[in-house]
Amino acid sequence: MGPKGRTVRCKSCGNSWHQDPPGAKPAAPAAPPPVAPSAGEDVSPSFDHVATSFAASQVDGDVDAGFEGADRIPDPPPFPRQLVRKDEPGPKSKKGIVGWIFFLLIIGGIGAGAYYAKDTLINAWPPIAKVYDMVGLDVPHVGEGLDIKEMPPTREEEDGVDVLVVRAEIVNISKIDRPLPYLLIELLDPLDRVVQRKKMALIFDQQAAQTDAGMPIAEQILPVGKTLNVETKIRKPNPTATRLQVTFLDPREALEP
Repeated sequence: MGPKGRTVRCKSCGNSWHQDPPGAKPAAPAAPPPVAPSAGEDVSPSFDHVATSFAASQVDGDVDAGFEGADRIPDPPPFPRQLVRKDEPGPKSKKGIVGWIFFLLIIGGIGAGAYYAKDTLINAWPPIAKVYDMVGLDVPHVGEGLDIKEMPPTREEEDGVDVLVVRAEIVNISKIDRPLPYLLIELLDPLDRVVQRKKMALIFDQQAAQTDAGMPIAEQILPVGKTLNVETKIRKPNPTATRLQVTFLDPREALEP
């Protein structure tokens, strides 16, 4: 018969057919001839038919002849650069960079002005000195370069009124002439609460201090190494006061009620 079989014919009837050799797989039945679809009939292949055909081809191990040399197919040419999508951000706008530089220059200018004009700002508005202290800048405080030496107070009586006499020495211990602030005298009770206070202007040059009534006293200067002796009286001191405290006071605060 041969490995592929052969065509044989019946001696009795004369009919011919193809005979496979013994043990060969039976040939698949021939597909029926296509039937022309009737009008309105859907001729698209069904999903079941396509799936069955694909499964049969996978079982039989058939390979599409077009993919036998897939590993030898050359790579396609690269896309032109103008067609490639760029996900990375583009260059920053020059306007944005110039804006940031301008902003930083403004901040730096404000900071430099606040630093070099700190004395002027503090003189115009004393509470801002606390801000300078918080950021660690050297801020001159009231009475800088001056030292207070308190003397023991005494009690006197004038016209039947109890009077507390307060004495102190103000010394310029710095190497330059210093402006004199006001003096603040406070009486405190056992709980360190202020029960009475008095404000006093410090005057070293009596002639310079003589001004018209209602006019503020001209700024007094204490020369280097000089001492100013101060004496003031507090009439009717609070009977609950147990100690005395003497400090410097900014002249603008002294003018406040």
